[in-house]
Amino acid sequence: MKNSKSLSLIVLLALVLAVRLAFLGLFHHRVFSGPSTQFEQAFVAINLLDGNGLKTFQAPPRAVDATDPARILDPERYEISSPELLPFVKEVTGYSFFLAGLWKIFGTKLWIFAQIAQLLLELLAAWGLYALAKRFFDRKAGLLTVLVFAFLFYEVRSSVIPYKDIFLLYVMLIITLFSSRIFFRQGRPWIWFILACAGTGIGYYFMPSIVLYPLFLILTLWILRRINFRSAVVFLLLAAAVVGIMVWPSQNYVRAHRNEPGVAPPLFWYRLWLGNQVRSFYSTEEERFQDYFRERTQATGKTIEDICKEEFLTYVKAHPGPYALHTAKKLLYGTFLVYANAGDAAYSTSWNFFKTQNPQAGFSAYAKANPLRILGMLAGTLSASILFPIALIALFLLKREKRFDIGLFLFSVPLYFLLLHMFFHYEARYLTGTLAGYLPLAGYVLSKIGKKGKPAAASTST
Repeated sequence: MKNSKSLSLIVLLALVLAVRLAFLGLFHHRVFSGPSTQFEQAFVAINLLDGNGLKTFQAPPRAVDATDPARILDPERYEISSPELLPFVKEVTGYSFFLAGLWKIFGTKLWIFAQIAQLLLELLAAWGLYALAKRFFDRKAGLLTVLVFAFLFYEVRSSVIPYKDIFLLYVMLIITLFSSRIFFRQGRPWIWFILACAGTGIGYYFMPSIVLYPLFLILTLWILRRINFRSAVVFLLLAAAVVGIMVWPSQNYVRAHRNEPGVAPPLFWYRLWLGNQVRSFYSTEEERFQDYFRERTQATGKTIEDICKEEFLTYVKAHPGPYALHTAKKLLYGTFLVYANAGDAAYSTSWNFFKTQNPQAGFSAYAKANPLRILGMLAGTLSASILFPIALIALFLLKREKRFDIGLFLFSVPLYFLLLHMFFHYEARYLTGTLAGYLPLAGYVLSKIGKKGKPAAASTST
């Protein structure tokens, strides 16, 4: 009997791997984020390997034999245009260290090593989701959680992209496993909380949006009466100390170099501006978007960050009501209709080319000409957008079973990211951290289908 239980999990893990290998075979050669983000992480990794520290090249390296602009080129196929280096503070650099470590081991700078490593991390994530759902519900819910994870198309697409977005899931899963110990009052809560804060500090170097999560976790645990007010205050001090110490090296480096000539500053106001203006453009990769900033930087001499800060604050001060309404609508949009591309991620390039060739044609004509790409986009968006409604169903069922506290604890994970990102531009790939809460709830709902009688008590063991 035990062997059959283990076999079920092994089969599901094999399914998780098979689906992701299929996506890797289809899209391993496709550019995802463009050289402004994906390749900058690689250029920093190259300098880390060369012992130059957190630096990037003053002049972007030139691609060798770039015959297809939609095809991702391995970093070793770039020629260094200039030996001049600049400090890199535009983004956090956790993924650069990840790349540098892999390339050091394998001795060559190929994207495929990162993609294979991420597939292995996907298997660990699937096992972690199983353990998490089993801890809160039962084994059946754990297995069904892994099944949902296997076919979560937008997450699958993100997992085979050599870029940092997917790491938010891995870090949040670890943090949620640690914090679940506090929820079930297992062991010393302050130790588990310190570990959760340490995970947050590591996660910051991949996705800074995670940095405030310990504060939200403290509030959740206090509301659910897993900690008292005094413990909440102690946890607050621990969070400030642990996360602060881990984040300080990055912040200190940014402060030391952000105002140096030629250094691109961190993008904060740009993201707020983009969250308010994103519908004005098809994509940040399109020429019209690039021209918008090129004209303003040339006319004013200001950086993109300065321009965005000025335009965003001017708009909010002049239109506070419309901005608040727009932000609230974006929250609803982000919960029930999250855009996610599970197909060829070169949609913006393809659409712009189609409009160039067919200036009078609309989206319906484009869809008829590219049915598989549109199908992939629909599959990705659907797989992302069903999670919030399923979570609401889970909360309803758990309330009837008098286990509403479990539902609220797991639901607090996606709620944190939804509330935070409602002020910014976001797609499903920015919300991979929500899956640590969404997927166990989805597995639980599926486990209730066709089940009769009184539900079993929640399991508190892994």
